[in-house]
Amino acid sequence: MKKVVCKNCGSVNEVADEALKSSGDWMECDIPLGFEWTLPAGKIMPIMGEPIYITSQGEYRSRSAYLDEFGIDPEIALNLMRSKVKVQTASQILTNLKMAPVGIKMMSSQTKVSTPVTGKL
Repeated sequence: MKKVVCKNCGSVNEVADEALKSSGDWMECDIPLGFEWTLPAGKIMPIMGEPIYITSQGEYRSRSAYLDEFGIDPEIALNLMRSKVKVQTASQILTNLKMAPVGIKMMSSQTKVSTPVTGKL
């Protein structure tokens, strides 16, 4: 058995010597194609200059290079992944809309102030 590092994913695989001798090739992992692999893995803030974004493969890219290569704004993606931006889903919006009139009605019925009638104008 020989240990071989996959050039696509970096995992260590054990391959039988016979498989390497017979064809000289072994089955490597497929290159990941899912959207998760286009998301940034991190961000480096240098003292001077623009931030550097880290790809899921560990490569460094500027914001414009990241946009060109993956078609995703890395700053927005990082903020969404780290929940710094509150995103409302359709169900949350509908729930908020349904609850608003009820809350207003309850408030208006509780905060009514009765004015005494004195008979004087």
